[in-house]
Amino acid sequence: MANILDKVIEEQKFSRRTFLKAATAVTAAAGLEVTGTKAAHAEDFTLPNYKEVDSVCSLCNGGCGLKVMIGPDGKIARVYGDPDNPYNKGGICPKPMEMAQAIYSEHRVLYPMKKVNGKFERISWDEAIDIIAEKLKYYLDNYGNSSIIAFTSKVGQAGCKEAMKTFQQLTGIATFGTTPVCYATEKKILTSMFGQGCATNPMADVVNSKILLMVGNNNAATKPGQFHWIQEARRRGMKLIVVDVRYTDTAKNADEFYMINPGTDGALGMAMLNVVIKENIYDKDFVNNYVLGFEALAEAVKDFTPKKAAEITGIPEEAIVRLAREFARYKGAGMFYPGRGVVMTNNSSGTLLAFYSLMAILGNVGKPGAGILSHLASSYGSVKNIVPQEEVVKPERKWKHYEIYEGMEKGQIKMVLTAGNPCVTWPDSIRMRKALDGVEFHVSHTIFMDDTAELADIVLPAAHWFEVSGPQKGVNWALMWREAAHAPLGEAKSGQEFYYLLAQKMGFNMSYFVKTPEEHWARMVEKNSKVAGITIERMKKEKAVHYPCKSLSEKPKLKPLYTDLKFKTPSGKIEIQQLDKNRLKTEIAYYQDPLESPGNSKDRAKDYPLMFSTAKVAAHYHSQCQYSAWAREIETPYLEIHPATAAKYGVKDGDKVVVETPYGKITLAAKLTELISEKVVSTQPYFGLKSPYKQEPANTLFPADHDINGSFLQKNIQCRIYKA
Repeated sequence: MANILDKVIEEQKFSRRTFLKAATAVTAAAGLEVTGTKAAHAEDFTLPNYKEVDSVCSLCNGGCGLKVMIGPDGKIARVYGDPDNPYNKGGICPKPMEMAQAIYSEHRVLYPMKKVNGKFERISWDEAIDIIAEKLKYYLDNYGNSSIIAFTSKVGQAGCKEAMKTFQQLTGIATFGTTPVCYATEKKILTSMFGQGCATNPMADVVNSKILLMVGNNNAATKPGQFHWIQEARRRGMKLIVVDVRYTDTAKNADEFYMINPGTDGALGMAMLNVVIKENIYDKDFVNNYVLGFEALAEAVKDFTPKKAAEITGIPEEAIVRLAREFARYKGAGMFYPGRGVVMTNNSSGTLLAFYSLMAILGNVGKPGAGILSHLASSYGSVKNIVPQEEVVKPERKWKHYEIYEGMEKGQIKMVLTAGNPCVTWPDSIRMRKALDGVEFHVSHTIFMDDTAELADIVLPAAHWFEVSGPQKGVNWALMWREAAHAPLGEAKSGQEFYYLLAQKMGFNMSYFVKTPEEHWARMVEKNSKVAGITIERMKKEKAVHYPCKSLSEKPKLKPLYTDLKFKTPSGKIEIQQLDKNRLKTEIAYYQDPLESPGNSKDRAKDYPLMFSTAKVAAHYHSQCQYSAWAREIETPYLEIHPATAAKYGVKDGDKVVVETPYGKITLAAKLTELISEKVVSTQPYFGLKSPYKQEPANTLFPADHDINGSFLQKNIQCRIYKA
């Protein structure tokens, strides 16, 4: 099939004169079309004494181009989508504008502070670094590197992760990013099955597809700036099928929608495999040449009939059969796009194995419009061997993310560096809060005085990505350059600067560290052949440059991975049967009920008859946006309840309702809606007690339980509700 992506990009280009900047965020947040808006001239929004800089949003992995207007007072006055960016084409969600307001709020941390007798006092950066370095040396010398851990998050930009990794290699301390709370299982299974832990296709490649199955994914709300690609694909005849526990903005755009019982997506995948194999409608040539483990797969699904899946999922048997046949009819031109509703569960491994195996046996790999979409973008790599192997310090203990709670509680972990808000974004929030409050020494590098920072001994002001230039990638595998809108406020510094200063104080070899984003990228271009042709000047000029790009003369095109059908697995094939390090056959597609559900905890079903879940919304990303007054106008915390369910408990719209699990309880205002399953109640995640919302985090209700491949449980748990 011909790749029509280049044609589509050219067709969709439109000038800034025909773009209505002011409408972009509103329409995008509602999941509406933004690519063809023609109503006003950009010049109508130009003001004297204002300047404009090109930026790129660094919240989710969408990588949406922005235009940032700076007022005469030096502050950000307006943010809108860059209509000349080839991928979001001017479309954005509300979040960048919210953050442009939030960084000037009273919640911003502007100076280093030390806690003295329970209260914070301002100190200098020099004093802060002296204290941190002294503590670091003390714990390394007396308790070893297993006594220190570090969290990172979206606070870190433009070389921060590289600086943190280098620091970790020189000390042996354990570091934790967003992987366990976002995509751990997804990345691990993509790696073991295909050889790379990322999507097989860029987001924009959906325009080449004939059918797209989205499960637990509300892309219209979570990535509005990129959702237009799905809308464009539908205009060109692609069929969109959505499976979710809620009738979402994405579902409103679908040809078919199936409301599924929570946490049972894997049963649907297993039954679809059963139909495709039983009816002999898979791609035999592709399986014979490029797939390892088909016989084991056929055996695993032979008894998982559509009838069995219907009883589990709530989706009619005939609908499952029809869906499997329809997907097989477009083999070689179908896509699968799982969302966090699938990944952030403790039964995600079996679910992903099932659906990824379905894609493999239908030959939906290595072709335009055929493959697996994900917010995990293909990697352009990093500078290898910054620290010579002989100087790398090995960790004395490799902490697992789910072990660190107990490690802090038992005093084995004595020092913690946080850049993020794990008291809100990690599960078992109360336990995390108590554990962090009990460690001997805690440093928080933060933008806002949040739930985690309040517990710290030293608080350091972090620069926001609006204030730091640097490279940014996105779901379309292109690199873009973000220009800082202005210098960091107060004495805020980036993560890269923080680790530079700390390494300097520790007496490390400073040739391993760089000070600025420009120095970071210059080293990347010099040392990493995958981006040798992508200079800062080129990113600025072309807006977005695809990688790999090995020379300035190269003009790389956007295309799927594995077009040569060579996979970076030990066998060189797609390994749908997971193998251990000794190449022994282990895991194959399977289904298990969510660990905290009637299927696995029947004894709790009477006391906890409903299922609780969370769903991201357009106005919030993790815990950052809650510090924006604008975001608080758009979204307030609520508990979605079906009217029939609410009636059983005497709950009316707006009533205060307690939702309780075996692990905790929170209180929310009821929002009655028929767009959710009667078996489920749901809220937005990541609000905090120390935020202006003063709301108990939804993660209070989840234990620090996890899927076997790493993802924390943050969806689908038994609960009960009652009026407060």
